Amino acid sequence: MFLKSIIFKFIFFTSIILLGVIFLPFLISKDLTFKVVRLWANIIIFALRKILNIKIRFDYSYIKKKSGAIIAANHKSAFDTIYFLTAFDKVIYVVKEELKYLPVYGWYAIRLGNIFINRKRKIESMRKLSKSLEKYIKNGYKVIIFPEGTRQPANRIGDIKPGIFFIQSILKEPIYPIFINSGNVWPKDSLFMKKEDILLKSLKPIKYGLNKDDFKKKLKKAYEQCNYEKKSSELR
Repeated sequence: MFLKSIIFKFIFFTSIILLGVIFLPFLISKDLTFKVVRLWANIIIFALRKILNIKIRFDYSYIKKKSGAIIAANHKSAFDTIYFLTAFDKVIYVVKEELKYLPVYGWYAIRLGNIFINRKRKIESMRKLSKSLEKYIKNGYKVIIFPEGTRQPANRIGDIKPGIFFIQSILKEPIYPIFINSGNVWPKDSLFMKKEDILLKSLKPIKYGLNKDDFKKKLKKAYEQCNYEKKSSELR
């Protein structure tokens, strides 16, 4: 598995550079940019399935008939920032502003219309973010937000940051949680990858109207319940 991990990581990093440079002229168009990024994402997911023999199962029952929606996904690995590009026709991510300045990645992320959060100016960022989100949702986009703020170790759910609550309080839209268990397959800062199926599961939407503490508790509890069910099934 170690050799397969090295091969996969080689494909992952070289494809970013090669495709990113080759298709630079496509940045002239947002639609063409999305097609390039989606092509790259499909290559990575294909490699994950074929080289590492990873099976991916996405239970999207709660969002199957939704057009525009705010999706709050727990964050375990780089997989989480790639897979939705292959799963939805219209998708953008809300990511930290530092990523804007990464060569190649940042160029394409900006052109796609991804939304960048300045963590030092949270209130100002949230106001701008909410206006952008409202526009994207009306246009049928799935907006992906990671409410834990950063990647978490496998089998752990991090604290929910207040940003997702403030977004809901402004937009008055339901939040659609998705649980992802990709942490063991693609661990942070490790060359070694593990052969384990990846589950993505859409959860019952959280409607507008809860106070901040209740909202955060409900979202974290939903993730933790799925995490507990996953660990329990591994022990059987």
